[in-house]
Amino acid sequence: MRRFLIALQFLTVFRLRNDLEETSADMARAGGLFPLVGLCLGGPAAALAWVLGPVIPPSAMGFLLVLTLALLTQGLHLDGLADTADGLFSHRDRDMKLAIMKDSTIGAFGAAALVLVIGLEASLLGHLAGPAGAVGAVALVPVWGRLAVSITACLSVYARPEGGLGRPFINLTGGGDLITAGGWAVVLSGLILGVPGLVTCLVVALAAVAGVRVWRSQLGGVTGDVLGAVVELGQCVGLLVITVFFAVWR
Repeated sequence: MRRFLIALQFLTVFRLRNDLEETSADMARAGGLFPLVGLCLGGPAAALAWVLGPVIPPSAMGFLLVLTLALLTQGLHLDGLADTADGLFSHRDRDMKLAIMKDSTIGAFGAAALVLVIGLEASLLGHLAGPAGAVGAVALVPVWGRLAVSITACLSVYARPEGGLGRPFINLTGGGDLITAGGWAVVLSGLILGVPGLVTCLVVALAAVAGVRVWRSQLGGVTGDVLGAVVELGQCVGLLVITVFFAVWR
């Protein structure tokens, strides 16, 4: 429970206890519980979709859901997405890419990434909450995004030699944490959506593994910003797969 609360307050605005002291080991072990934190984010979003989905346009519903998730996470992952895009697409060497990512100013590539990802997420979330009638999928989208983070952290090393806030979590997350995270993601996906959920969970996991190779070749590893980008990209992959699956399944 302690590690779950640490993961919850690290990834969201929820603060159930103010006396938790986070150690590097606690943060690493908390990575196995990230999919459960995802459900704590997806649950309120799914409830909102269930109430408002039938009465407001899908486009408005989608942007409302994206806004809800951003507020619950204080935009943490969107910030990481923008910084990662600025560095990755700068066409500079590895060290310069990492330096650009460290700069808090959002450049053209970061702004474009935000527009594209938010637009895609809003469109697909609105479709799931409205015409598709798949509110359960809305609940699972943040679960899949956090599974991608656990996989990435476990299979990667920290990119900056001087260290940073994400270094202990990335370097100490191990195979046991990955198994725990994968187990929770599979159980939740199967219970809520059955076969479509399990297939989507598998595809997101494979995409995260493939992404590790990209981060390694481009940056030499990952940073906290990259993990934020992985959340958003994992959610996009999950949304695309589950939308296509429902179109074919039904």
